[in-house]
Amino acid sequence: MQSNGAGEVCLSIIEIGCCGAYCGTCCELAENKCRGCKLGYDSGERDPSRARCPTKRCCIARLGTDHTCADCPEYHTCGTLRDFHGKNGYKYRKYREATEFIRRHGYKAFLLSADKWTGPYGKLPAPDGEGRKSRR
Repeated sequence: MQSNGAGEVCLSIIEIGCCGAYCGTCCELAENKCRGCKLGYDSGERDPSRARCPTKRCCIARLGTDHTCADCPEYHTCGTLRDFHGKNGYKYRKYREATEFIRRHGYKAFLLSADKWTGPYGKLPAPDGEGRKSRR
């Protein structure tokens, strides 16, 4: 997270990986040992075409560093994102859930939830009407 200089904490979209991973909880990033998914690309310090991650290459080339795959008009048809989210492993499903949550509720709602996590993914609020038992 970033400080605005007045001691207030500012949540930032730069802390969300292109795929939906939340880098704001990363100790390596906080200690400047990792530049995360996006840092350095907007300034030209890093070349997006040299990124190892195909999802990152695609997202930054199409949308820049102020966005994630959640903003892509080809979100539902993108083979790169579909391949990434379709990999075996719990985290890939959670990253897909994150981008879908962002599409439905926006970055502010996502960051407010993600700020409570201890890792790159976590529990998101249930969509309205889901997860509640009906009272009869």
